[in-house]
Amino acid sequence: MKAFHKLHALRIQNDEKRAMMDTMAPRFDRLRDRHTNGVAPRAVSAFQLFQTPASLAARMVALADIRPHHSVLEPSAGLGRILSPILAARPDRVHACELDAALAGELFHTFPGVELSQGDFLEKHLGEFDRIVMNPPFHMRSDCKHVLHAAGHLAPAGVLVGLCLATRHREEAIRPLCDYWETIPAGTFRAEGTNVETALFRIRN
Repeated sequence: MKAFHKLHALRIQNDEKRAMMDTMAPRFDRLRDRHTNGVAPRAVSAFQLFQTPASLAARMVALADIRPHHSVLEPSAGLGRILSPILAARPDRVHACELDAALAGELFHTFPGVELSQGDFLEKHLGEFDRIVMNPPFHMRSDCKHVLHAAGHLAPAGVLVGLCLATRHREEAIRPLCDYWETIPAGTFRAEGTNVETALFRIRN
């Protein structure tokens, strides 16, 4: 009788594992084809890394109106979601800053033509740039600090395009500086691991 109960328990466990594997199968299929479908996993992680969706990054770069003679700064580069459309605009010079050493290493190998600074952007003074495009960290109102520090890097007639959390405090601190302000719906960053409502803005020097 004990043997029967043991076999029955094993069968239940096997059925549960089979059901779990069936559920996970689509994910495994995507990873199996990762070299052709663009979902290859990266061996990096970082606090507050919420990458800009590619379509939104493209909109930000279009709003910045980058020209071939421009110098461009991306002060919180992450894994380069904004850098890709910036480079597609073919500016004269691109500088990226990234706090996390592992992410900076990824950027170094992925974007060899980009000038790179590793460290806290708030502690850096990188000179003036014609265009700045940024998705700063949001934790503890860091976005306000990063935007104001970045604005100090704008060359005469420069343009800064960025994202911030859509809260009253951010609107009071940043919106008066802007000539463009758009609320981005909650859910835009869902695939990146967060569901917050953000604002897209532009500052002209």
